[in-house]
Amino acid sequence: MARRLLLCLLVCCGAAARGVPVEKWVETSAADFDKGQAKAVSVLSLGQVALAPDLKPLLKDPVPHIWALAADSKGAVYAASGTEPKLLRITGDKVETVFTSPVKTDLEVLAVAVGADDAVYVSAAPSGTLYRIGADGKAEAIHKGDDPYIWAIAVGSDGTVYAATGPNGKALKIAPKGKATTLLSAGSRHLLSLLLAPDGSLYAGSDKDGLLYHVSPKGETRLAYDAEGSDIRALALDRQGRLLFATAGPAGTTAASTAPTTPGPSPMGTRTFTIRGQDAGDAPGDGPGSSPPSPAPAEPSAAAPRPTGGNAIYRLMPDGDVLRIVGITGVSFYSLAWHNDRLYAGTGNDGRLYSIEGNQVVRLANLDDAQITALAVAKGRLLLATANSGRVYEVAADHVATGTLVSTVHDSQTHSRWGVVSWDARVPAGASVTVATRSGNAATPDDTWSPWSAELTRAVGDHVLSPAARFIQYRVTLKAGAGGATPVFDEIALCYAQSNRRPVIAQVQLQRPPKPRKPMPMPTTGGMPMSGTSMSQPGPMPGAPGGARRPPSPRGPFAETVRIFWQASDPNKDDLVYAVYFRGEDEKNWKKLEGKLNATFYDWDTHAVPDGSYRIRVVASDSPTNPPSQAQEGEKITDAFLVDNTPPAVTDLAARVAKDGTITVTGKCSDAGCGLAGGECSIDGGDWVSITPVDGIFDGQAEALSLRITALPKGEHSIVVRVSDEAENTGAAKCVLTID
Repeated sequence: MARRLLLCLLVCCGAAARGVPVEKWVETSAADFDKGQAKAVSVLSLGQVALAPDLKPLLKDPVPHIWALAADSKGAVYAASGTEPKLLRITGDKVETVFTSPVKTDLEVLAVAVGADDAVYVSAAPSGTLYRIGADGKAEAIHKGDDPYIWAIAVGSDGTVYAATGPNGKALKIAPKGKATTLLSAGSRHLLSLLLAPDGSLYAGSDKDGLLYHVSPKGETRLAYDAEGSDIRALALDRQGRLLFATAGPAGTTAASTAPTTPGPSPMGTRTFTIRGQDAGDAPGDGPGSSPPSPAPAEPSAAAPRPTGGNAIYRLMPDGDVLRIVGITGVSFYSLAWHNDRLYAGTGNDGRLYSIEGNQVVRLANLDDAQITALAVAKGRLLLATANSGRVYEVAADHVATGTLVSTVHDSQTHSRWGVVSWDARVPAGASVTVATRSGNAATPDDTWSPWSAELTRAVGDHVLSPAARFIQYRVTLKAGAGGATPVFDEIALCYAQSNRRPVIAQVQLQRPPKPRKPMPMPTTGGMPMSGTSMSQPGPMPGAPGGARRPPSPRGPFAETVRIFWQASDPNKDDLVYAVYFRGEDEKNWKKLEGKLNATFYDWDTHAVPDGSYRIRVVASDSPTNPPSQAQEGEKITDAFLVDNTPPAVTDLAARVAKDGTITVTGKCSDAGCGLAGGECSIDGGDWVSITPVDGIFDGQAEALSLRITALPKGEHSIVVRVSDEAENTGAAKCVLTID
């Protein structure tokens, strides 16, 4: 399918590709589609979109919250609601209130369970009272403990009731006559979930650290697993009776991905419901006394080392090992149910319903901002309940008649012209798949965006009708065919051409290219030592062999050849050519050095210009990729720098002999360019010795020299003084002295 779509793109976009470059926005994976807004469509694990199962509402008038569901042997459904503490019974199309908490301060009915005799058990909060509703419809309070919350209830075949409480998390065993014993104490944790296995084992999940507890039929308690996420709200059994559990702690910020995960989702915040009222106590994970105590009776856990990766669904194996079977980035698992050989999972705060079969994860439905707080099976029917707002649905086997997927916003990076949109889909008889688009220049669609276009119907390629802009979004609409058969949408690709933008030159730098400098001839015979405060120890002169170069001057590279190099890029990824210009500071017009460079450097021989202050201008053009009328240029101009190829001068060099035989050498040195930088002296071709001027430092364009030399032997002597400037040009002078 993807190959057919690619061939279609090549045909539809090929003509445009011969002009300006054409970009393609392609979405084909489950991760791509999961980022969009799904309404009545399912995102399949293989990267397909199909119509979702029909969700048939069982409550005509929604309530604020539904926290729990249970069903009796006749198929009647019981829904625990808030913020009015009521228990609703749904039988066919009939909805009735069968219980209202008699305690005025109660705000919620948090949990509901049905016994083997169809007696119904409910808990009200924050009074923390457990009620039994008999066949006659009368409610009897059978337990009132210290905790304000009973979060979950399980009922044994003999009528024994088990309750999970908070914030002082306890698992209670309540005999039919009302006597309660504590099976497990989790300290300051809420026990949020409870499940009674067929073998009599009791499992409980906590908030905070995400601890899974196990109580054996003999009453032995152990910590079965310490999950990576927190808030184990959901427990279920698979077909083989193995425990499935899931975490609902803070979830990742990224949109869910339906592929089985490896560790790694990033954390984010998510809403959790909190009961408020007089003396309501602490909600899960909130309030004082939240430091976790040691787990109650402890035997070493046989669980595997905890993996990383945020919220996930796990399976507890008979040998005590724990397998992470699926993790979905960015979600919190609030409910689980095993039905028709597959696992169903409900999430909050995005209200997503997933089905998991083997390693195939399907996002069946999306209920916008609702939380899927409960899943239950009643007479072969899968039911789900939500909070914000509170509704109950039956997940039907047939598909909805129509559904849509609105993509995320695509950023083309600049003002763009839209081309052809193509898609691949399997469309049964009578069904249809259409695509509409809208565009705008704001990152989030608002009133400035264009309206949705007319529906496009040609999957092989249809021209996008939305106006040119920077951002675009598509909407795919699926409609069922004969007998309710759903089309399956696989892939979409949209071509566009960005408006041509100017190339960008990030920087232009100047440097001295690496090349040897010709040193002055060096004497090979030894000379006479010099003394006095105006002479320093011997040392290499800048530019001489073995001498270290000075740090670059901000005024210029001061080289006969200047290497100009730059960094450039093109927002459209066009090919670039470059032109290099120079201009003197006293000039108005730029002079071209080179007009069609492919390299990003140029060596300029400055002997062609007189000494002075200059600037360099580099121009980048995208003309190789664009027609002349659409080509763009970008440029960068350097700061002014000096060209100095003239050596300094040494003048008026003279020597005189004092009565004590010492010799004084005087003279002047000057530089018309960048300024003097150093000096040296050599006697009779001997070693060069560094000198300083009269004022102690070479830092100007003119300096006076006065050197003292110790007595020399009789005869003729040659004294050479040389100086250098900042550009490493050197000049020298000589005086000859005869000593009688």
